[in-house]
Formats: sequence, structure tokens, C-alpha cells
Amino acid sequence: MIAIVAIAFFGKSTAQDTTRISPFHLSFITPLGTNGLLSSQTTNLLSFNMIAGYSGGLNGVEFAGFGNALKGDMNGVQFAGFCNNTFGKAKGMEVAGFWNFNAKKVSGGQVAGFANIALDTVDGFQASGYFNYAKGASYGQVSGFANISKGNAAGIQSSGFANITIGNMKGVQASGFANVTTGKQTGVQASGFINYAKVLNGVQLGIVNVTDSIEKGIPIGLLCFVKNGYKVLQIGGNETLFGEISFKTGTRRFYNILSAGAGVKNDTISWGFGYGIGTLIPLGKRMDLSVEEVSYQINNAEWFSEHMNMLNRLNLSLSYNITKIITVYAGGSWNVKVTGNEINREHPRHVTSKVTMYPGFNAGLRIGL
Repeated sequence: MIAIVAIAFFGKSTAQDTTRISPFHLSFITPLGTNGLLSSQTTNLLSFNMIAGYSGGLNGVEFAGFGNALKGDMNGVQFAGFCNNTFGKAKGMEVAGFWNFNAKKVSGGQVAGFANIALDTVDGFQASGYFNYAKGASYGQVSGFANISKGNAAGIQSSGFANITIGNMKGVQASGFANVTTGKQTGVQASGFINYAKVLNGVQLGIVNVTDSIEKGIPIGLLCFVKNGYKVLQIGGNETLFGEISFKTGTRRFYNILSAGAGVKNDTISWGFGYGIGTLIPLGKRMDLSVEEVSYQINNAEWFSEHMNMLNRLNLSLSYNITKIITVYAGGSWNVKVTGNEINREHPRHVTSKVTMYPGFNAGLRIGL
């Protein structure tokens, strides 16, 4: 291993220019092979390295039990039990048990058990068990943990944890935790937690979606933050929560609602907090129809009720824009209240649910942020 690392990282600067062509090369470990001390000056057509080999270039196929290293260009296919290292351009396929390293442009593919690293662009794809890095990948990157493209990327980025594109991404980013595109995301971002794109032209699917602006498309998730999108503080009330304040964030086509309010019934103070989603349908220059679904946990005469006391509201409201930031609204609601009551003290987890449905209203003021 020490030998191949030394060859890979120091051989380029000490070797002479490649001048020889060898149709067949066999070595134990460079320079113990058929090319001997001329290995760094030789381009092989077919090469077998029992442990490790260092050559001037490749125009064909190369195998190594441990590692391959090329001072110049690679055209063909490389197979190594541990690593492939190419300091010139690569055109073809590299397959290694642990890593593939390329100092210049790759045209083709890299497949590794652990990592692929390309200091220049990859006009093709990278697939690894853990990590991929490239200056840009035109067809995609697939890894078990993370992909990084330090430049524009296209195709698919798929990872178990995170995808990062420092530039524009055209295609699909799919990860278990996070996707980040510092430029324009054209296509789909889907993650287990958070998506970020400076400009979105497509769809974001995640628990948290963040974008500066939307060219065309929609973020869909539990919380969506659009810097130049729809952000509203709503103050109003309804037949259950006489006073209510809500924050709405996202886009006019799809926004999230965080709400809290309080009311009084039979001299008992109730308060609730809820979450919902909504959409605005334009009806004219100043008028919109909002369709919203909000679910609340209602707490009666106490700070928090441990038993289920859910109020689900479907709100249909007409709104009128008085100014660019001030809007008044009013409309009707349909309520579905689901309450869980304990019926057996010896088995407190044994509960029954009571469902009550009734109409309602909502009205108030919206302030654009």
C-alpha cells in the first residue's frame, strides 16, 4: 500500500514524458515487471499488475490486485481491488474496491466501493458506497452517504444523507436528509428533512423546504420558506377560538399554517394550537378564494390536555386586498371534533372516541410580511 500511494502522489512530478507503446504488460509491483524502469514512459494496451502498477498511460484494459496509477491519460477500462489513480484525462470506465481518483476530466464512469474523486468535470456518472466528488457531473452521482458537485450538475444525485451542488442542478436530487443547490434547481428535490435551492424551477418535497425565489414550481412540505414568496400574519377569530393568530408561509399555490387561539364557553377558557395547509385561488385583481385545512389540539381549562381533543376545520374564505399588504377575509367552515375519553379506570389506555360535526365561520385581517 505504501508503494502505490507513493507512486500515485509523487510519480507524476518525477516521471518523464510517455514515449513507448506496449501491447502487453505484466508486473508484480512497479518496477518489477515487463516494462521495468520504463513503466512511467509506457502506454499499455493490456496490463496485469499482480499487486500494484504505475504506467505512463492506458489504451485498453488494466487489472490490479491492489492498485493502478497512471501518469497520463486513460482510454479504456481499469479494474483494481483497492484503487485507481489517473493524473491525465480518463475516457471509459474505472472500477475499484475502495476509491477512484482523477486529476483531470473524466468521460465515462467511476464505480467504487467507498469513494470517487474527480478534480475536474465528469462527463458521465459516479457511483460509490459512501462518497462522490466532482467539479461537475453531467449524468449523475449515486452514493450511500453524500454527493458533492462543485459546479453545474445534471441527471440524478441520490444519496443516503446529503447532496450538494455548488451551481445549477438540472434533474433530480434525492437524499435521506438534505439537498442543497446554490444556484437554480430545475427538476425535483426530495429529502427526508430539508431542501434548499436559491432558485426553484420544479418541485421540492421535504419536511422543510427553503428557497429564495420560485421561477416556476412549488415547494410541498411541513414548513416551506420562500424569501420572495407568500408570508402572512393573520389575526382573526371563529366560533370556537374567538381570538386567533396565524402565520402562513410558502407560496400562494401551497402554504403552511401555524396557528394558536383561545375562546370561552360556559365560563371555561379554552385554547388551542394547530397546523394546517392552504391554497389561494385568484378570483380577480383584488379578490381570492382561500381553501384551508387546519387541525388543532384544544385544551379546556388547563395548560395542556393529555387526552385527545382535536378540532379539524375546513375553511373556505373570500378575501379582498385593500392594499398590497392589508387584506380582509370572511367565510364559512366545516368542523369535525374528535374527543377521546377514558371509560375504564383500571385500564386507562382504553379510550373511546366521540366525533362531532358542525358548521362555523371565520373572519379577520391578513397582513403581508
